[in-house]
Amino acid sequence: MKKLTGLILLSGSAPSTANIRYLSGFTAPDPFIFLQTKNKKYLLVSAMEKGRGEKQCTPDTKVLTAGDLGLKGKKDGKRVSQIKALMEKAGIRKLQVDADFPTGLYFELEKAGIPVSVYRKPVCPERKVKNKGEIARIRESQQAAVAAMKAAIGLIASAEIDPETSALLIGGGKLTSETVRQLIHKTLIEYNCAGFETIVAGGDQGTDPHERGSGPLFAGQSIILDIFPRSEKSGYWGDITRTVCRGKAPADLKKLYNAVKAAQSAALQTVQPGICADEVHNAAKAVFAERGFETKVENGAHVGFIHGTGHGVGLDIHEGPRVSVSGEILEPGNVITVEPGLYYPGLGGVRIEDTIVVTETGWRYLAPCEKKFELL
Repeated sequence: MKKLTGLILLSGSAPSTANIRYLSGFTAPDPFIFLQTKNKKYLLVSAMEKGRGEKQCTPDTKVLTAGDLGLKGKKDGKRVSQIKALMEKAGIRKLQVDADFPTGLYFELEKAGIPVSVYRKPVCPERKVKNKGEIARIRESQQAAVAAMKAAIGLIASAEIDPETSALLIGGGKLTSETVRQLIHKTLIEYNCAGFETIVAGGDQGTDPHERGSGPLFAGQSIILDIFPRSEKSGYWGDITRTVCRGKAPADLKKLYNAVKAAQSAALQTVQPGICADEVHNAAKAVFAERGFETKVENGAHVGFIHGTGHGVGLDIHEGPRVSVSGEILEPGNVITVEPGLYYPGLGGVRIEDTIVVTETGWRYLAPCEKKFELL
């Protein structure tokens, strides 16, 4: 029988852990080994995790421990020894590893005489197209994101405005990014989801797309709320962004918001199966160009529309397809974000984002949420 080359993944990095979960159904807090050949899948876990592994794993995945492979000594507990024993069990002589595989372990395998190479293609390209079950799981996370967004906007809308400083006040104290973020995370917990790096960024803080935000919030400024929860049960993510302003917004800031809202609408109208993602991105860019919002370097900083229009969402918060200059063709079952934004220090930042699923005839929201800028 011809010996097969196996693809081995080590959990730990986000891409590898998500791929293993997709292929086997299993996840754990500690690193473990996954091996896939042309005919079989193997999961090597600690004795403590074997029972749970057998319950969680897909029927075509064989769950093993070091003991099952005849490894008992201290030396046998090392990763190289475990991988060699697993290869023998699987009947393979060569290994392929993904790009996230630990470099040190790669060289250890080479030193042990194991032929190993890097698998340079996507490990699970099929993850781009979600089945009905996956779409339902992402929808649950998106519904949690919408609930948290409504709670956050409700809190900001209820704040009083200090007539002297324009600071937002709640219960006699200043309303801060931290207070709003805490409410968002509490709401997500009620939906069995966890929030990570949630953004509540007001004023110039919002001109950096990944600034989480801190300190007091003020009236008359844009406040970017970006919520991307992960389900504790399924591991699938949701993603939504809204930008609001407590009180009346300055005319230039309102103009900025209206341009982003129009750009998102134009991008959404472009989404359909068979279209190149570049066209969705270009539709948003065209609106900004028509309305005079330049993307450029100003005082050493990049300003304007400085990121892509969207990304895929699934077991990773950022996965394929990329809705940017990617050349990728959209297909039914793609779950993507559409999130154009504009960022100008001294004026503010605005981003509006929804997570949608591409259908046979167009697209649909996974969980709709109102878009309202001024909270008067």
